[in-house]
Amino acid sequence: MEIEYLALKISVEEPLVSFELREKYLLVIGNSKRDNFKDMVIVSEMVYAKALETKSRYLLMYYRSLYINLNMNEAVNIVKRSEAVHPQFKSLTVATVVGPSGVEFGQFCRHLAAQRGFN
Repeated sequence: MEIEYLALKISVEEPLVSFELREKYLLVIGNSKRDNFKDMVIVSEMVYAKALETKSRYLLMYYRSLYINLNMNEAVNIVKRSEAVHPQFKSLTVATVVGPSGVEFGQFCRHLAAQRGFN
């Protein structure tokens, strides 16, 4: 009798974001990559929920090691979605640190968000 074994590869994916509550702000650490709108929406929901849970008005988004590969239309979509779904985001103050892959996208998001009344 021959027995076959199936080896299963278990991969533990890094979470899209992690959080650290600091004395005066919520630190949001971006992990992995952002290359689709779905992940951007998931992260937005997670950040919003954690800000409400911790009653944090100030957020530092540390995305320096995050790889960002999205077109500028996605920036427009994420800002418009945040405005429609979570208008309370406008009461938060957010600072973002990005790495080289996210500079252009980040600057464009900042410009759009400021035009729409976000801080």
